[in-house]
Amino acid sequence: MCWLLAACGGGDKVKVQGHVTNGSGQQSQGLTDGAPALAGDGTASAATTVRISRVVTSGDLTTLAEADVAADGSYTLELDDAGQRLIIEAVNKNGATVGSALLDSTEPRSGQDARTAPPITSESSLEAEVFVQMVRDGEVPGGVDTVDLRARLNAEQAVAVRGQLKETATESVEALAAAVRAAQATRIKAYARSGVVVTQEQLFSASLDASAQLDAALDAGGASAASAYDTFFAAVRAATPDVSDTQDQQAEREASVSYRMAVEARLSGGAGMAVADASVRAAASLEARATEAAVKALLQGAGAADTVVAQANTAATSLRASLSGATSASAAASAWTSYNAQLATSGNASVMGAQLGLTSSNQLAFDSAVHAGAQAGAALESTLGSVLEQSGKASATVLADAVVSAFTTYDATVRGGATATLTAFGAKATPGVELLIIAEGSFRLR
Repeated sequence: MCWLLAACGGGDKVKVQGHVTNGSGQQSQGLTDGAPALAGDGTASAATTVRISRVVTSGDLTTLAEADVAADGSYTLELDDAGQRLIIEAVNKNGATVGSALLDSTEPRSGQDARTAPPITSESSLEAEVFVQMVRDGEVPGGVDTVDLRARLNAEQAVAVRGQLKETATESVEALAAAVRAAQATRIKAYARSGVVVTQEQLFSASLDASAQLDAALDAGGASAASAYDTFFAAVRAATPDVSDTQDQQAEREASVSYRMAVEARLSGGAGMAVADASVRAAASLEARATEAAVKALLQGAGAADTVVAQANTAATSLRASLSGATSASAAASAWTSYNAQLATSGNASVMGAQLGLTSSNQLAFDSAVHAGAQAGAALESTLGSVLEQSGKASATVLADAVVSAFTTYDATVRGGATATLTAFGAKATPGVELLIIAEGSFRLR
């Protein structure tokens, strides 16, 4: 059993504090009867107790401690031992779970004597449900990066799942569990391909301080959740200095494809469409963060002019705003298409064109490179389409291998074709090729 425990010295109790909150809509079913319990309106008043449990290899929950819920929804749990990857359930007077949350670790923030848990909401409940399902599907509890899991799920997905009937909601949770497994397996393989040997546990451990900061911010309220997540993602990135921004972007673009493939293969029609659509948009936003950071680092490393960096930042800001307001997967895809054009394919109006110093005398070389990139991108799209048809429901390992292999070929093809045509740009050719690779390879399999 891969669950980490550390005894506390001197008989001190490990304290976890938090709140049960309300949202829109409520589920009356519990984790224990197999139906998703996704909190919502009336949850705080319905919850009488909370219990904190570890997940064992069968996917069952073993209770570690219980506590009463105060009138304002607050609670304090006391555990004998510290732990990681725990489930906190809000339980009503009949013993049914009405909401839950996934606690990455009981380790408190520096200077604090208690760990603040994320507030129990519909989003936190979906995160807990997906983690439990991943274990039921065969994932070792200690092998799941729950910080990454939480980053891949959002409130809109929770609302979509919550609006479904019991059987369909269960299918959606199963699909999301498969998607997270595929994304995490792909991310590790993509890092390895780029020369970074890292494990899920190492990535998880590096993110725990950022997770504690996020939980405290969400529990406190006040600042917007978007602001809290901006701080969280920045902290996670800062905690993994051995991985470059470019390597991180490559890993995330490939994890994003595997995630979306797994969802589409299981929820491509009928009642699952709303969840699939919300999941595509969630993946698009997550990939945008990694892409923005990679482009900025690439330009700064190449000594790009401030105006070029500002142009890239404006394009990225526009992308994130468009994705935030997107109400469909097709709208998210359109936002990415527009961004990719601004980044590399719209001639001297693009970031790549500005960085290279595009003029009428070297326009042909630029156009040839863009054409080579477009051809490689089309071939990549075709390959990924075949992977989806043939192995969309395959194991996370099989899907990860296929996706990473497709991008390996794509990267090599663009570098080989575009580099040869950009020799006229001298030292600027290399960052130009990298911008083209990012543009043509981002958010593929739309």
